[in-house]
Amino acid sequence: MPKNVLCNVEDHRLFDNGQKVEDITTIGLPTLEHPTTDVKSAGMVMDVQVPNIYHYNAMELEVSHNNGNNCSKLSDPGMHSIEARIARQNYNVTLGKVDLQVVKVRVVGIHKSTEKGDIETDNPYGSTEKYSILRYEEEIDGEVTTLIDSMAGIIRVNGREYGSELASLLD
Repeated sequence: MPKNVLCNVEDHRLFDNGQKVEDITTIGLPTLEHPTTDVKSAGMVMDVQVPNIYHYNAMELEVSHNNGNNCSKLSDPGMHSIEARIARQNYNVTLGKVDLQVVKVRVVGIHKSTEKGDIETDNPYGSTEKYSILRYEEEIDGEVTTLIDSMAGIIRVNGREYGSELASLLD
């Protein structure tokens, strides 16, 4: 039996360039995907895709909103520093206790597009903003678990530094 079970997201907040943005409906986090190389060889009964763990494919962040306070600034052209703060339930099975866990996702990205959405009676008129990610950071209960910085050449996942590991082989 697991010791902890992560349950529901109880609430979330979004900040863009330091300003609180209200009426955010969803935050679409990126897919962290490594590029792969197909390996084909005589005698192999199947091709194998080998991931390059020292590189990631391009990533995108999506923010959907209902045009609340400061939402109009989400579509400003150029660089955005976005922080999502998430409170999610953590059920400690051993103690039979439910408490909250804090997750923060920080993204530096460039505004890429605005999807204006649909106009429907009895529904808000919202939009979805998309950003090309330059830097992605995820922090859980004060500990940075994932840091990918394209310009600084940093890939750190669960304490292991992949970028410097590769660079040290070339020195």
